Amino acid sequence: MFSVTKQAQGKRGSFVKLVQLDSDDYAVIVRPPADGRLQNRYVGPDLAKAEEVFKAEAERLTDVIDEQ
Repeated sequence: MFSVTKQAQGKRGSFVKLVQLDSDDYAVIVRPPADGRLQNRYVGPDLAKAEEVFKAEAERLTDVIDEQ
């Protein structure tokens, strides 16, 4: 299946997760606070790119929390 490598949580159920898939690929999954839908921001084999996307999305989540 998959394992969660990193995660950041925000308000109203929002989160960002970096997961490692069994296929040795990585995915960054985002759930914004205003919308309950899960969104894929990255899927692929490059861990450095996945961590970069995770960091950017986690910072954006923090900005949203600070504004509320």
